Amino acid sequence: MITRVYRVAEQVIQLQLDTGRPVQFALELSNELKTDYQELNSLFLTRCDMSLDVIFLKQVVEKVKEQLVYTEQPLSQIAKALGYEKSNDLSEQLMCYTGLTSAHFKRIRKIKLENIRRQQEKI
Repeated sequence: MITRVYRVAEQVIQLQLDTGRPVQFALELSNELKTDYQELNSLFLTRCDMSLDVIFLKQVVEKVKEQLVYTEQPLSQIAKALGYEKSNDLSEQLMCYTGLTSAHFKRIRKIKLENIRRQQEKI
């Protein structure tokens, strides 16, 4: 069941990034698993010591890290697509869950691109 929750979270996040429209994780998860969200949340709190909201936020942070490293999108654009009113809110969550700033992930992108260019020059 944990795998299905993560899969739904990833789908919801990707849909939001692709469309820029809000998608309710709770509703999508309830529909997908055909179970009441509150019951699922209670189960996860008991078994995993983590709420579904925390699981969703962790997935958001993972997707944001991926977007910052592998795309040219600025944090403000990612935040807007994910429904954040202020990119600072997303920035704070990134810092809270990773201890790193968005600039850190942009530096990783820059280093990766430089390494790719060097490899291509060798060929």
